[in-house]
Amino acid sequence: MAQIFFLPISGRQKRWSFIGSKKPRIGIEPIIPLIYFHFLNFLELTMMTLKKSALIFKGGKIAYILQPGDTGYVDGKQHGLIAAEEDIKTIYTDAWDKASVTGYYRWSTGQYENENKSDYAFQALFNTSIQVGDGKDNTDKILAKYPAAAFPNTAAAVARAYRGGGYDDWFLPSQGELNQLYLNRSAVGGFVADGYWSSTEYDAGSAWAQDFGNGTQGYISKGSNGRVRPVRAF
Repeated sequence: MAQIFFLPISGRQKRWSFIGSKKPRIGIEPIIPLIYFHFLNFLELTMMTLKKSALIFKGGKIAYILQPGDTGYVDGKQHGLIAAEEDIKTIYTDAWDKASVTGYYRWSTGQYENENKSDYAFQALFNTSIQVGDGKDNTDKILAKYPAAAFPNTAAAVARAYRGGGYDDWFLPSQGELNQLYLNRSAVGGFVADGYWSSTEYDAGSAWAQDFGNGTQGYISKGSNGRVRPVRAF
């Protein structure tokens, strides 16, 4: 198992570096033009608005169409991911160092000393997935470990609390889903050259994130601060 080096954490921390990293796997081509969305239901198409080459649809922008092998793919039907149009940018006071924070969130908590308490930052989930289509299930698992009622400012909690388009089924993208957001970042829009959280755990102490400045994926301390871009499925 890789040796984990936990980074110093601060509520004001706006940058971080990866403990381990890799370049993203390049798979599906970036988001395809409007003409290729002919498979969507006609009534749904009439509800869409074209904005800067991206499709506004059901609360956000279409970021990815599921492909064979993706969780949730059904032959003959079209499903995919809708990304929120911008990052979550709430202002809150960090529960552990009492600093005011805007738009950055821990994957878990800021409590690193007492592993017997429920707010211990480095509790293992063990069974999150990297796959496209599994972000919602990952998010459910994170929230089962760190309930939003007790920990409202984790990455998973703020993603689930998002209500874009009036929908309540938003979630933190899996590692694979986050990479699709990066590949389609120009069409989706609103991203900055900074680190974004995925819902995929690496081990008890760290989780996968992606640098949207250069595309590198890496695992960082769960107590670090990162950006959040929610997604939902259609």
